[in-house]
Amino acid sequence: MIATVGFPVSPEQSSDEGPIRVLIADGQALMRHGIRAILDLSGGFEVVAEAGNVNEMTQHLAGVQVDVALVEMELPGGGVFEVLKHRTRLKAAVKVLVAGTRTAEPQLLPLLAASACGMILKEGAAATVIGGIREVHRTSFFVAPDISRKVIDRWHRTPARPGSWAQPGVAQLSNREREMLTCIGAGMANREIASHLSISVKTVEAHKSHIATKLGLRGAVDLVRFATREQWGVGSSPLAPQTSVL
Repeated sequence: MIATVGFPVSPEQSSDEGPIRVLIADGQALMRHGIRAILDLSGGFEVVAEAGNVNEMTQHLAGVQVDVALVEMELPGGGVFEVLKHRTRLKAAVKVLVAGTRTAEPQLLPLLAASACGMILKEGAAATVIGGIREVHRTSFFVAPDISRKVIDRWHRTPARPGSWAQPGVAQLSNREREMLTCIGAGMANREIASHLSISVKTVEAHKSHIATKLGLRGAVDLVRFATREQWGVGSSPLAPQTSVL
């Protein structure tokens, strides 16, 4: 849950262009209402819509003018990558800021390659939500300062996004497949991945085959090389306990 302790409640005057129009997309109504309350208290924002899943958000994008959408990483109905695909299809100009947890940090680079404008942590401070939305509206980019320094450093060291991040196959991967690719990049064996994801070894092997096909790779060996070369496991600890922050 977004921390609100110490949040300044004095309103800020909106610019001559009017308030920033925000869409909040999160699977939990409590989270949506909390963020709406934070933005209302801050001033300078207008929450024009809320969505609890990808389908609801797609409908809003087709009918409501939105400047910035704050979207939960694991939004029900396909997650934020599905949202980004729908946005492209609709030619919507909305800027997408992703709200994720620590376990989502390794996906920052593919998110940026898929045209997201940045990421904040759901367990972060309210001031980060406010500042993040304002910065994305102003510059189209914001990454919360408490996101892993290693992930951000790698992004800034790369003069151009690696082609593998932007290739169509990566955008087609499901959230579970991206999680598995992160495990592969971290050097985990099939049995370790199976234990970590609570699935069978055979299911791991089947997922690997599907991922390789989507990425245009020839098999499991090429998949391991791809995940290692592109450092999908960098900045993550797949074996660490994954405790919900909500």
